Amino acid sequence: MGVREYTLAAVIVLGLALLLAGWRSRLSDPTVWVGAALFALLTVAADVALTGIGVFTYAPQFLSGIRIVRMPLEDLLYGLALYLTAVTVWAW
Repeated sequence: MGVREYTLAAVIVLGLALLLAGWRSRLSDPTVWVGAALFALLTVAADVALTGIGVFTYAPQFLSGIRIVRMPLEDLLYGLALYLTAVTVWAW
């Protein structure tokens, strides 16, 4: 299958967010992980609902093909990167 553009971008963005959070010592804070889990659950619920009613769709040629119900894995990776970046910058 190979690495797809959206997948590669999502992994890079999440990696950068993890580096930033690690650099600012946010990864050792358990509240960051609890928040990330809750944010992930909300992301999955919203994304599955929105894809289920057809609000948006995805071009499969740019994705890994790994899905959580109807949601591409890449959406979860981007969401977690956004969350980590936001809590890191806020605490900074």
